[in-house]
Amino acid sequence: MKRIVIYGECMVELRTESAQTLTKSYAGDTYNSAVYLKRCLPSSSVSFLTAIGADFLSDELMFNMGENEINTDYVFRSVSRNLGLYMIRNDEHGERDFAYWRSQSAATQTFTLLEETKTFIHCDWFYFSGISIAILDVPQRESLFAVIDELAKNGSKIVFDPNYRASLWDTKEDAQYWTERAYQVSDLTFPGADDHLMLYGHRTADDIFSYLANKNIDEIVVKNGSVGVHILEGKEQRIVPVERVEQVIDTTAAGDAFNGGYLAARLSGKKPVESASYGAKVAATVITYPGAIIPLIDFNNHIPTL
Repeated sequence: MKRIVIYGECMVELRTESAQTLTKSYAGDTYNSAVYLKRCLPSSSVSFLTAIGADFLSDELMFNMGENEINTDYVFRSVSRNLGLYMIRNDEHGERDFAYWRSQSAATQTFTLLEETKTFIHCDWFYFSGISIAILDVPQRESLFAVIDELAKNGSKIVFDPNYRASLWDTKEDAQYWTERAYQVSDLTFPGADDHLMLYGHRTADDIFSYLANKNIDEIVVKNGSVGVHILEGKEQRIVPVERVEQVIDTTAAGDAFNGGYLAARLSGKKPVESASYGAKVAATVITYPGAIIPLIDFNNHIPTL
């Protein structure tokens, strides 16, 4: 059994149903990936590293993690902070518009609580994102990278998705610095073409591969929207087409779902190209439903487990 620890923030998701109606659920970029990874590869052990509050919403999230078979050994409780929250609205093309309340969320204290409890993390794979770096203050970011260094020394593989959100960073230069550090310690990365365009001005997959050429990353998977997935493993580059979707309902977790599916396939022993095709099928299914995490029964009707 492969042990995967995924670090990040899970928030309350409020989705607009009508002018007077909201639907509540729980989601967040790396949490979405954790759920889809577990659904795709039920034999894996998926743990979520985060901090939540002592409020009733945090209690509900714990139940949600249990329902999704996500291990909670590394979920810490803050007595002074609650869950973050976001609202989402979609246009007729499924594109999303967000409003966030997360600056004082419990997840921003994750590594303070990790150190206070003297907890040690054990895993085969560790996954984090640019968003999960951005929500931390600088001392906790250093603590995160200290944990990653220790895990790498003990043989863990490190996975990173830059997932750039400008509003979470003080400056673009700050985001570039920490993203660079994350790339330097990663074995597998999921750079998004849109993220690199906004953060670095890179306009093609070749630009991204050139930028990452000296980072010693074993496997680079560039998500490039409808153009397809560009994979660089060693010196070999391949393009994997994405599945066409007739009606897109909600693109919120497209990249997260792809990452979860890709990781599940790789952990099950599939090659990168086959894993990208599988991840693309997961993403194509997810964006035809509202919300970041779709009902399990609908997921299972479309996606074969590994």
